[in-house]
Amino acid sequence: MTLKLYEFAVTRSARVRWTLLELGLPFESVAGEEAFAHPDVAAIHPLAKLPAFRDNGRPLFESAAICTWLADSHPDAKLIAPSGQWARALHDQWTSFTLSEIEAYLWHTARNLFILPEAERLPVVFPQNEAAAKRGLAALDEALAGKDWLIDNRFSVTDIIAGFAVAWAYTLGMTEGMGNVSAYAERILARPLCPYGAMKDVAAAEQAKAGEAL
Repeated sequence: MTLKLYEFAVTRSARVRWTLLELGLPFESVAGEEAFAHPDVAAIHPLAKLPAFRDNGRPLFESAAICTWLADSHPDAKLIAPSGQWARALHDQWTSFTLSEIEAYLWHTARNLFILPEAERLPVVFPQNEAAAKRGLAALDEALAGKDWLIDNRFSVTDIIAGFAVAWAYTLGMTEGMGNVSAYAERILARPLCPYGAMKDVAAAEQAKAGEAL
């Protein structure tokens, strides 16, 4: 078995790294900013984005898809419920919800802070994105009442995927007043194999740059 991950620490590729580590799988890594320009990334991802992944040569992209595949293909680790179980439907639900109702807004703000050419950036979207992300976080806060983890109250790949967005929002200060989701973010960041600590520096830079833009 040959697993190869093209990654950059503060991107969603951190989800894939964490999943691989939780599963105890050996893998080859092409890491750092140079990974974006690697010719194989363009061959794997139609937009040449990270993460890009190969499993025995087979290409796969999108962090949630890669993490879910890895958990599915190593069922003995019990990092995800099998297809056909209700817990698996809940995995799909909370993964989709987090990506669309929280992370999409965080990413849109980040694009307008750092990614787009300066002439194309729209600081006006920052308050709208924050308000929308907070609505999603509030729903997650309610769902986490009385439990530590999203599915069957046990750590799973769902928490790796959702936890990336929640930890990102937490480091930006967006979860203040949401006790359940803040505690969840702290549990995520405290996991021994969690690679999301780098978000703190990114969040500090985001906050400073957003303050300048508004």
